[in-house]
Amino acid sequence: MSLNNKNILLCITGSISCYKSVDLYRRLKKAGAKVKIVVSSSAAKFISPYIFESFGEEVFEDDAFKSPLSHIDLSKFVDIILIAPATYNTINKFASGIADTLITLTVAAAPDKPKLIVPAMNPNMYANKILKENLKKLSLFNFSVISPATGAAACGDFGEGRFPEIDDIVFEVESALKEKRLKDKKVLVTAGATKEYLDPIRFMSNGSSGKMGISLANAALKAGAEVTLIALNLNIDNGSSIGGCAKYVNGRIKVINRTDFAGLKEALLDEFKKTDILFMAAAVSDYSFKEKSPIKIKTKDVCETEPTPTLKIELIQNEDLLKAVSKIKKEGQIVFGFAAETDSVLENGRKKLAEKSLDYIFINDVSKDIIGSDENEGFLINKSGEIKNFKRESKESLAEKLIEEIS
Repeated sequence: MSLNNKNILLCITGSISCYKSVDLYRRLKKAGAKVKIVVSSSAAKFISPYIFESFGEEVFEDDAFKSPLSHIDLSKFVDIILIAPATYNTINKFASGIADTLITLTVAAAPDKPKLIVPAMNPNMYANKILKENLKKLSLFNFSVISPATGAAACGDFGEGRFPEIDDIVFEVESALKEKRLKDKKVLVTAGATKEYLDPIRFMSNGSSGKMGISLANAALKAGAEVTLIALNLNIDNGSSIGGCAKYVNGRIKVINRTDFAGLKEALLDEFKKTDILFMAAAVSDYSFKEKSPIKIKTKDVCETEPTPTLKIELIQNEDLLKAVSKIKKEGQIVFGFAAETDSVLENGRKKLAEKSLDYIFINDVSKDIIGSDENEGFLINKSGEIKNFKRESKESLAEKLIEEIS
């Protein structure tokens, strides 16, 4: 989800990390948001409001009396209030109902608007029981908290209190503005490609990047679901990039890393028992090697009696995991499959939907250069036989539309 035409009030308070708000502002604008900015008098000692003015933005001073109705105007403007960074002092003021600055006045005037707090402070201050109690209190009044990162503070102390990654903040802003269609649902997503090893070095796989599955996992989380992602050879660090493709995975997603068909099958059948919705987006090898060498196969091991030296290997067919899942599927569970075809796309899609007893299948023509791409296109078929054609668009956008379809 982009933030196109969403009105965001970015409130910057006097933490030393407030310089990072410049990057945050630029990311929000890049996502399409309309941003207004309030810089507190304390924050202005760390960062000049002129930085934002040079971008053409109107910057409001945190003076409750300079413009008596500014807080009312701003409260009507916003779709969401983002306090980033939020200091110990400001958070406790919110919880106590104190409204003596433009930031606290605007928050007080917008009780029904979502408010995101991004704490940034010394680890001992963040661990203070008074702050913890007030954060719990604020959660009852349309406030959400983005947990700070753990690391070294400016003073040298180590612990939880650092300004979070910009990706995490933007994700939570998008999530806060998203309808919670999957609230209380457990969603399982598979993503990536299995690797079937012939020896410790050589393997058989395919070109799936896992981007579609990752996009579905993020979209389901934004929609309120509890999400588990079985990641096949993606080397995921939650909340960071994957490989070299800079794909974001939110840290609230439970990630299970697996490599081959056997590992995927074990994790899938175990997790499916506690799942409401399964998105089987992984590209699973249809075959495995009958025999796997524990050591590297040497050149001398090939058959040199033939005119051209050859290495003879035997493959065995893997079990169809979607069929296996459908056999243990309980009433109310939804199974959503994906299929890649190069010809007779709709015909093959209908056939697989029926054979595997799926609720939905998304089928696409991989001859259209979508493997590894940031974009996707194809046809969605449900078990009633209805077909929807999705034109080429980003996988993030498509994922959100598919979530809407099933919810």
